[in-house]
Amino acid sequence: MESVETVALPGTLANASSNPQLYRQQLKSATAPIQEGLKAVEAMIRRELQSSNPQISEMLTYVSDLGGKRLRPCLLLLAASASGQPTEESVRLAVVVELVHTATLIHDDVLDGALERRHKQTVHQRWSVPASVLLGDWLFAHAYGLANRGNSTIPGRWIADAAKLVCEGEILQGQSVKHFELSVSDYLELLDAKTGALCAVSCSLGAWSGGGDESMCFRMQQYGRNLGTAFQVFDDWLDVWGASEQAGKTLGTDLLSFKPTLPAIRTLEQLPANRRDGLIRRLNAGELSAANELRHEMDVCDASEYTKQFARDLVADAIEFLNGLPASTAVEALRQLAIAAIERNG
Repeated sequence: MESVETVALPGTLANASSNPQLYRQQLKSATAPIQEGLKAVEAMIRRELQSSNPQISEMLTYVSDLGGKRLRPCLLLLAASASGQPTEESVRLAVVVELVHTATLIHDDVLDGALERRHKQTVHQRWSVPASVLLGDWLFAHAYGLANRGNSTIPGRWIADAAKLVCEGEILQGQSVKHFELSVSDYLELLDAKTGALCAVSCSLGAWSGGGDESMCFRMQQYGRNLGTAFQVFDDWLDVWGASEQAGKTLGTDLLSFKPTLPAIRTLEQLPANRRDGLIRRLNAGELSAANELRHEMDVCDASEYTKQFARDLVADAIEFLNGLPASTAVEALRQLAIAAIERNG
């Protein structure tokens, strides 16, 4: 995506993050067809997050709801419904993707030095950094075991490939710190791995477990990849212009960590070359005054609207992969879910 043009999305969602109650209503509506499946996912998560050691069990119970909205299980179950019929394997795989997601959140919070997640202390704040890292590893290992409980090797292989991409994205993001010369295209490649990969595999596994053919699995994979990237782009917007009390997590950490995101990259692109080059040098040197200057510039240019529109365009791309599919409640729910993902407050 070299440029961002205004795209009209279906529905009435026009102002991102302006109505938290509306977002909750839309999320509830979109997931109505899979409520029984989601209940089964929740029950299985709580069964699986157990240990014979009571101290570890306490930690596992604490993180059981870190994922909040359960977006990835929702995507998997809806993709299964759109492709055929969700099965017990669909429920198990929905748990798998949620455990992988939760592991990445725990590790992300350590890397970002975040203090709060879902209105609770982050795991490393409540316990310790080493305990958090190892707990994330526990979740990864358990997820791989669950993925391979079935008769096919496909889930384990697809999950492993997606998890590797997530790690590659995190490594790329770590290497991008204090490298504000990063281009939009390079940043999108980073996001495609960091966030897009897990949403993509959630949807493709859903289609596979629901009986979808290779074409359906591909469509769902591409839908999920675009949606996941849009979700992260909107997270970039929230980190700058969101409200921590609504988001339920520490905001403003990207710029303070000298981590270039789309609003920062867009803002720097708008500056005259001589000023941009000087500011990039100061940001790359870790000067707090440069971060404060960039934050001011974000508010006086088009970075906010540009970032929101970028997310909208990615959602439009995601929805395009749903077009042409047989009409169903699940397909319409996936369309609603895509739009709602960029109209949230956290």
